[in-house]
Formats: sequence, structure tokens, C-alpha cells
Amino acid sequence: MKLKDLETSPKKNLYLIGLSVLVGLTAGLLASLYRLVLEKAEAFGRFAYAQVLHAPMLALILIPSLLLIAGVITFMMKKYPMSSGSGIPQVKGQLQGTFKANWFTTAFAKFVAGSLAMLGGLSLGREGPSVQLGASMGQMVGGKLAQTERHRRILMASGASAGLSAAFNAPLSGVMFTLEEVFKYFSPLLLLTCMTSAIVSDAVSQLFFGRGSVFHFVVKGEIALQDYWLLIILGLILGAFGALYNTTLLAGQKWMNKISNVYWRVVLSFAATAIMAMVFPLVIGSGHSLINQLTFGWGLGFLLLVLLGKFFISMISYVSGIPGGIFFPLLVLGAVIGAIFATLAINGLNLPESWYANFVILAMAGTFTAIVRAPMTGILLLVEMTGSFSYLLPLALVSLVAYVVADLFNSEPIYDSLLANMLADKSNHTEETLEGQLVIETIVQFDSKAGNKRIAQLVMPHDCLIVAIHRVGKDIIPNGQTELLAGDYLTLMIGQNNEGETRRQVQSLFSEKELTEE
Repeated sequence: MKLKDLETSPKKNLYLIGLSVLVGLTAGLLASLYRLVLEKAEAFGRFAYAQVLHAPMLALILIPSLLLIAGVITFMMKKYPMSSGSGIPQVKGQLQGTFKANWFTTAFAKFVAGSLAMLGGLSLGREGPSVQLGASMGQMVGGKLAQTERHRRILMASGASAGLSAAFNAPLSGVMFTLEEVFKYFSPLLLLTCMTSAIVSDAVSQLFFGRGSVFHFVVKGEIALQDYWLLIILGLILGAFGALYNTTLLAGQKWMNKISNVYWRVVLSFAATAIMAMVFPLVIGSGHSLINQLTFGWGLGFLLLVLLGKFFISMISYVSGIPGGIFFPLLVLGAVIGAIFATLAINGLNLPESWYANFVILAMAGTFTAIVRAPMTGILLLVEMTGSFSYLLPLALVSLVAYVVADLFNSEPIYDSLLANMLADKSNHTEETLEGQLVIETIVQFDSKAGNKRIAQLVMPHDCLIVAIHRVGKDIIPNGQTELLAGDYLTLMIGQNNEGETRRQVQSLFSEKELTEE
């Protein structure tokens, strides 16, 4: 590592923010193109299935076409394994130094294979892939123009924010998701670069899709405080559902991995989708049109059928490893649960029909929180996607209850679990041994193991050194006798050879609660 890694001059920070503008432009363009292609592919896929329903002989064309598409996707998955699945666990792994990927081949394979999957009608989302596409653009810009490894990582995170921003027209959610879920770390510089990229990316996206919100719900009226007990019940249901979703998805992955031939895994997903397209086409695809069709008056039995059908097809689409995300499909499932809850509450308690959309929106945020365990992102996302700030308190209440219930079920955040599965698969690890050192930053939490202790008392990773402490506006050069206080902002130098494990030890030392006897 060179001394320039420790430099934090305003000029260097300004240069990095300038690079984040470039990341926002490239990530916004690529993610917007991906979103546009997926919309066209989904529409064409639905049209093709509809034609087969009217003229069954066309199945002689459809079936070989789907088998060919499955073959192309399989080739992409085997040739470029980092393009498989959602993309969010891969980005988390890259930022942790666990994975190494070629930005061009990863982005190319993700774009092509993800588009083909949507052409086949699979129930996959664009958001996870958009995060990975954006991170790839950050990796491209950082690899050519960034001056330090730390800055390259920050630009990747900025690209991830930009990708989600373009996918949803939601820049604040893009930033929050990166800080809360992908990086799980905050610094002023990281916030500024992510915000810059997300805003620029959102502007690019608006050139393609306009300024309207993603959903077209009309929120009328407010749920009275005396009816907030309904929100607690809704949160309880969503928390339990989130735990069920995570358990089922992980079990499905384990079951699917028993099929050693990747091609047959992909074919199984396509076959299930094709059959569903013939018998219940409403639940195939991303689910965007399904959400916008939800209106009060759908029968309870029909809504339950939609929930079961969408749950099944979303699972079978993802567990095969086909490039595509779970981000949007899980929001769709939440919306359907909200519709079921609203139907029961409105009919059973004689509540205003105008509350139907409110329950749908609240359930989407609660489902996202229970599954992903990123409540602030879930709240902001629904605010930005609906264009309404009037429901912050109900959104927060439902999300809080859903979070706690999912936690009581010992359900881990889904992207953490997916990353853990990838780490267990040695084929996903970088084949290169990274040399040199990297600068990272962390904060001493008030109840951590390191709080109120001298540096000499800490059991530090062998390849980790505290090189600077920022405390109440002052910079301190540490030594063994320096006492660490809650809120201290630490700059650490770690070896890249075993970066992932070192990061986990650092988190355990400075972020996790110290266990004491009572």
C-alpha cells in the first residue's frame, strides 16, 4: 500500500465525486437499457404464450425456442458464473474482497441472459441485476481512473446505488440500500459519491421513462390511530411470511443443486413457467402489471390462488441460478398479501374501500423488511415508488413489527444467506491471490467489545492495523495506550490476501455487542 491511500484531501475527494458522476451516467444508461429491454422481452413473451393458447400447433415452435434459450443461458452461467442469480450477493462479495470479477463479461452475460430469462416469462426482477450492472460500471470507471483500491471500492458501491436508482426511479432508496444492505457501512465520502451517482442515474432514467412513479396507486385517506392495531397484525403476518420465504428459497436452492446438470436445472425452470403461462398467465413475469391490476373486488379465493401461484413460480425461477433477481417478485408477493389482508379487513370491519391501496403499500414495505432486513430502504422505496410521503409512520410501524418477528424466527437476511451459500461454493472464489494492503473504515459502537479499551488490550487480526482515529472533529495518531471511545471513527489498514475474514473479525470487534455476565 502506498501513502496516497491515506490521503483525504478535498481535491482528491472532489476528484472522486467527479468520477461518481461518470459512474452515474454509465450505470444509469446501462440499467435503463436493461429495464427497457426487459419490458419489451416480457411483453413479447406474454404475446408468444397467448398465441400458443389460441393456436396449440405453435407449441412446435415455442418448445424448441425455449430449449434453445435455456441452452444459451446455461452457457452464460457456466462460462461466467458471477452473472448467475440476483447479482446483489456477488456485489457484496466483491466489496468485501471475497470475489473477483471481470466487469465486462459479467455485465454482458447478465444483460443477455437476464433478457432471455424474461423473454421466457420467468418470475425474476430487474433490480438485483441492475445493481450488479451498475457496480460493473463503477468497477470499470474505478479500474481506469481511481487512484486507490479504496476509491475503486467506493465507486463500485456508487454504481450499485445508481443501478437501483435507475431500476426504480428511486435515488434515495438506491443510496440507502447500498449503505444499509450492500456495504453495511457509512462514511460522508461514501454517502456523497453514492448520492451523486444515484441522482445522475435517476436523471438518465427519466430521459427513458419520464418522471412518473413506478406504481400507480392512489392513496386516499389516512388510517386512524385507533386502527393501528391492524398494522401490528399485518406486521406479524409479514414477519412470519418473510421467514417462510427465506427458508423455502434456501431449501429450494439446496434441492435444485442436487441436479448436477445445470442445463436441466434451467430447463426445469422454463418448463414450470411455460406450464404456468398456459394455465395461470397472470403470475408469470416480473409482476409489475399484476401489482397495477390489484383492485378492491378481487375474490379472496382468487387472491390466495395468485399468492400461491406467484410464490411457486418465483421460487422455481430463482433457485436454478438463472440471472435475475428476487427484489421485485418479493414486493409483488407483499402486495398480494396486502390485498388479501385489505379484503378481509374492509369486508369484516366495514372499513373504507379507499384503504385498500394503503394496505397493499404497507405490506410491500413490510415484506421487503422481513426478507431483506433493510427497513429504511423498504420505507424509502415505497415512498419514492408511490410518490407519497403521507404514510411514513404506518410504513415504519409495519416494517418494525415485521423485522422483529422475522428475527424471532431466526431468519437471516436473505442476501447474507445467499452470499454465505456462494462462499461455501469454492468455484465462486477468486482464483487470484490478492497482494498488498487496503484501507477500510469503521465506527466503534457504544456497546462493542472494543469500547473503552486501549488498543493494546484488543485481540486484533494479525494483518490489521489502526492507523488513524477521528474523534469529535480531531484526528488522533494512535498507539498501544490510546483508549477507544464509542463513536470513534477508525481508519484501518488490512491485508488483501485474507480480506473477507479480516473484515468479519473487524466487524465482530468494533460493531458487535460485548457479552457480560449479569
